[in-house]
Amino acid sequence: MEKPEEFNIELTELEFKYNADEMKLGEFVKFAQSMNPEKRIEVASWDYYYSGPTNFAFEFLRFRNGPSPELTIKMKNSEKNNNNRFELDLPLRFNVSDWMVKTFVELFGFKENFRVYKYCDIYWFEKLDIVYYIIYNKDMVEQGRRIEIEARKDYPFKSEEEALTEVKAMEQRMAEIGLTPQNRMKKSMWEQFRK
Repeated sequence: MEKPEEFNIELTELEFKYNADEMKLGEFVKFAQSMNPEKRIEVASWDYYYSGPTNFAFEFLRFRNGPSPELTIKMKNSEKNNNNRFELDLPLRFNVSDWMVKTFVELFGFKENFRVYKYCDIYWFEKLDIVYYIIYNKDMVEQGRRIEIEARKDYPFKSEEEALTEVKAMEQRMAEIGLTPQNRMKKSMWEQFRK
């Protein structure tokens, strides 16, 4: 499988991720609301990560089972970081069963590697969104807190540079709550929790 040569934000995940274990949710909420977001949503769901055969161009599949379920493929565009990845989200119908997705991915040789439950508080702005989320393992034991700044896939960015400029501008604003380039996480969820 070859990735498209031309920049397409709908197939690109451009984000910075930070460890937020020391930041209270309320502090993030106060900051986000002070910027008058277009929309806010709280959502929680299971994310199932499946590992598969090595003959695929991607290492894993993720099934997000929530209000808008999706099956996702992610691939790094550079080995240096996880800030810019190819991401293909395949929307699934509401209430799709876990066993049906499991059966589908097993037909391609993928097996569940791990799952996490995520509570997310998401704020949408014109060109990006910011998210505070809490990660739980399958026994519902908290595993960490994260903050993400992500370029929106529905905004018509003309280039990767334009989208990244917006993400960096928000990062500068978030310095007031302690997030700086030095605090960016290097590992993806897959790299942090895979078995």
